Amino acid sequence: MTGKWEDDLRDALVHAAEAAPRAPRELPALVASRSRRRRARRQALLAAAMVAVIAGGVAVAVRESAGPAVEHAVQPARPEESRSAAGETSQPVPRRPVITAADPVGEVWPGAVWKIPAKLPGGQKLRPLLFLDDRTLLAQTWESFEKADAIHAYDLETGDSRKIADIRTPKGVHASEFAVGSGRIVWQTIKVAGRRGTSEFWSVPVTGGTPEAIATGRPVKGRGDALAVVGDRLVFSLLEGGVHTVPLAGGEVSAVAGAEGHHLLSWPWVGTPGEYTPDNEPSFAKLRNAETGETSEAVVHPGEKFVRCGVLTCTGVRPDQTPFQRRRDGSGERVLPEEAPHGLAADRFMTVHLPKGGQVLHDLVTGRSGDLGLRPDKLGRSVSVQPALGDGRLVQYPLGKELVVIDLARIE
Repeated sequence: MTGKWEDDLRDALVHAAEAAPRAPRELPALVASRSRRRRARRQALLAAAMVAVIAGGVAVAVRESAGPAVEHAVQPARPEESRSAAGETSQPVPRRPVITAADPVGEVWPGAVWKIPAKLPGGQKLRPLLFLDDRTLLAQTWESFEKADAIHAYDLETGDSRKIADIRTPKGVHASEFAVGSGRIVWQTIKVAGRRGTSEFWSVPVTGGTPEAIATGRPVKGRGDALAVVGDRLVFSLLEGGVHTVPLAGGEVSAVAGAEGHHLLSWPWVGTPGEYTPDNEPSFAKLRNAETGETSEAVVHPGEKFVRCGVLTCTGVRPDQTPFQRRRDGSGERVLPEEAPHGLAADRFMTVHLPKGGQVLHDLVTGRSGDLGLRPDKLGRSVSVQPALGDGRLVQYPLGKELVVIDLARIE
């Protein structure tokens, strides 16, 4: 079977092809971007123009939809019997819960949602990356598709913005995987050569300045896939596997003990295999706490596919095509309204498509849902938002001439 993200990507590429040769100029309008650890990996792995991206804990794509809005609330799940070709009744197949409508997301969680202009006063499109603090966004502007030319701080309360730094990278090299901590903003650039590459890391004070390379003594061989700032050190993992640290001020790169072949999920948790796995191989099935040595191995049953695990929970698809969520120890399993192809944001949030078009943000802890306000256009196309695996707090997407910004950390 194919995951929903693959369907979205296929639809997006079809529409992009129909719009050629103008499509590359239009692509940024379809992207919500806060690059946590996926953009550089996608560039290295796919090496092709894409309309669906994973960014800011969100994947955004163009998808086909049936039409306008919907009507009522949530229909509970009921079991259905499945029958074999011989007419014999097999085990009941749980029916997926159906969400048919919800109040606007800003009314459901008013303290966690903002609408801001999609462009800065100078006309450049604003592309949020992460939260610098409880009211300030780190955002980038682009000189071309996914190629940042500057980073900015945007105050959600006042609407004021200030440029933090200009970013200059060679042709074909992109700044990605932004992180913040200890008063500094860090990111990486990757130079790909053959099947491998080298990674460089950059830093600038939150207050602003000129970006400086973090000296590593010798080139870091491999493609970075996740970053975090821990005290006075940068923690990073490589697409090829392995977790390492280096002082923010520059110095010797050190491998994290016990994390050979692992990937950074959410510090101090590192795991294997990483996010990009075959359909029948679960991501982050094995976790290790790099500070305490504690380990966790997720329960995965035979025949399950598209299993994506976070620190606390896993999602996936059963052999009978039923999407599920459960705790890593196998307990608390439930049927989901639809697949969560990138796992759950903060181990609790997913988006669900409404039957007649549109999408809601759904909280699996409280059962509450908020309508994102997205509706198909006259051709049946709409932006599709997918919160991604991890603990990122930012969800953002374009809505008309505005951006909707959601802080998942503010939702109790």
